[in-house]
Amino acid sequence: MHPRADAPLHRPGLLGSETRVSGRRSSTAHRSAGVNAPTEISVPGRVAVLGMGLIGGSFALALSAADAEATIVGHDPDAEGLAAALERGVIHEAAGSAEAAVAGAGLVVLAMPVDLIPAACRALAGHVHPNAAVTDVGSAKLDVVTAGEEAFGGRFVGGHPMAGSERHGIDAADPELFGGAWWILTPTEQTSSDAYARVRALVGSLKALPVALDPSVHDALIARLSHVPQLAASALVSTAAAGGDREELLGLAAGGFRDVTRIAASSPELWVAILRSNRSAVLEGLGGLRDSLADLEEMIAAERWDDVREYLAAARTARLELFARPDPPGEPVTLAIPVQDRPGLLAEVTTAAGRLGANIEDLRIIHSTEGGQGRLEMVIAGAERAAALAEELRGLGYRVEELPPGVESYG
Repeated sequence: MHPRADAPLHRPGLLGSETRVSGRRSSTAHRSAGVNAPTEISVPGRVAVLGMGLIGGSFALALSAADAEATIVGHDPDAEGLAAALERGVIHEAAGSAEAAVAGAGLVVLAMPVDLIPAACRALAGHVHPNAAVTDVGSAKLDVVTAGEEAFGGRFVGGHPMAGSERHGIDAADPELFGGAWWILTPTEQTSSDAYARVRALVGSLKALPVALDPSVHDALIARLSHVPQLAASALVSTAAAGGDREELLGLAAGGFRDVTRIAASSPELWVAILRSNRSAVLEGLGGLRDSLADLEEMIAAERWDDVREYLAAARTARLELFARPDPPGEPVTLAIPVQDRPGLLAEVTTAAGRLGANIEDLRIIHSTEGGQGRLEMVIAGAERAAALAEELRGLGYRVEELPPGVESYG
């Protein structure tokens, strides 16, 4: 379980407007001098989820499991799907429009198909409460984050849960879908530190593992890890089925073929939306795959079997290393960083952790009553990763201090 997965939803810094500060609540007077700190939110426990598909429905179920007091308002243009979500108890209220759903919500989750999210941001810009946090679950981020920040400014925090299924729709919703899965957040120089902390804490409460990446880095990585493999699986099935001997094919298809092509059963409509939203990165990834296949074709045509063996051995080693069970990270280490109220702070620090593979188990923002300086505290899993992150941040000009074990903060 994620270290903070069992935290209550209404603790400071989650859906409320208070940032977690050494286990106590900070006042709005203290927050006024913090890093891009928003003011009070009207209804902290009211959450609008727009999109009642697999991810939106699973999010709503997981959120209800994390906090029975949260009120979840859902909307979906598919009236039958929305009615089913209400009947199943996935949501508490069904709204007739997106505008009605977001009214008074302290958190808005955009869970519609990714290619519809930018337009939804523009349409809802004047309807979301001015201090609500807004996030999304789309698997392409650059265009979404650009539109989200144009509509909501620093209150928008891009997100992408690395979880899914070949099944889709509200009937496939699963409250355990996100357990143990990476949930990528994509802060930028505009991101409010308070909004980020609240969304990050929310992700942890769903038993997911939050990690920060730059939006463009996210899109390039996910194209290679998810989007191109989806196309490769579909191409394999199409190639195998092209001979017109489907009955024989079905009779001979073994576990390996089934495993490699499982994701080809996913929704075509969903994937067209994803590919459209991440077109450039997908094309680059397809080019890399094409080059690799061309190399293999050339080796086999020339009967260069030693080269083929080396290629396969290198791929085998990479596969084993990629999915090897990591060593236990060790005891958590708290890093304290004095911070000024300046754009880009949060994105710089958290994406540095993401690049180094440093798992941020907890994140706290200590707002100061004196001037614009506060303190950012991060709990990092393992002394080695914490030391590497501290060195990286010092190289970026930050003053980083390691707090003694058992000390959550000074002052």
